[in-house]
Amino acid sequence: MQGECEELGLTVTPGVGNFLLIHFPGKAGLSARQADAFLLSRRIVLRRVDNYHLPDALRMTIGSAQECRATMKALGTFMQQEAGNGEK
Repeated sequence: MQGECEELGLTVTPGVGNFLLIHFPGKAGLSARQADAFLLSRRIVLRRVDNYHLPDALRMTIGSAQECRATMKALGTFMQQEAGNGEK
């Protein structure tokens, strides 16, 4: 999962728990807030961590293989869609 996030251009804080702390670039169109809204529109819920002073990150709990694949696919769509919007 960490490698897949990194392939999408995201940074993941190294850890050994049952979750990933995914950092977004924070550029226009690629913020954690925008990613959260995008994922929620697809019924995928990650946890905002603004209260921990991490406004550009989302916490993803590791679920089933199917849930993880769906989340990675949605994150890939978000990153491609938003990166494409920035090039216009």
